[in-house]
Amino acid sequence: MGNFTSCCSVESQTAKIIDLHGNIRIVEIPLTAADLMLEEPGHVVSPAVEISGSDSRFSAIKADEELTAGKVYVLIPVRRVNSKVSESEMAVIKASTGVKSKAKRRNSKVLPVLDESSDKEIDNPVKLIPNQRLRPWKPALEPISEGI
Repeated sequence: MGNFTSCCSVESQTAKIIDLHGNIRIVEIPLTAADLMLEEPGHVVSPAVEISGSDSRFSAIKADEELTAGKVYVLIPVRRVNSKVSESEMAVIKASTGVKSKAKRRNSKVLPVLDESSDKEIDNPVKLIPNQRLRPWKPALEPISEGI
């Protein structure tokens, strides 16, 4: 009846493997972590999505677990399991996965600009803070009886 093309893209059955040097390898699915560990002795597979924060640690997936299509995994040495991810390693992983780092927000505050044409002195600073009650603090002191 003719050629048929779909408007929906078919996701390829591949996963992305990154090592800590930034080398990227595309592997065909189905594939287990054990298959990768046989190809790279002394290494384990860690999901890249779990490595995201500044306090992140490398975690290994089970050897019999199958890799998921479209996901990114990191190949790490066995001795690095449960160790903290350094900033340089985090940068390599984010650069390889295409994750953009969020801009760090500074704790800066914007202050209003005072009009230079008005050189009036501020007599009462309480007027500058709207909708706030300012009462002086008065402690309630009671005498201490010593029972002489």
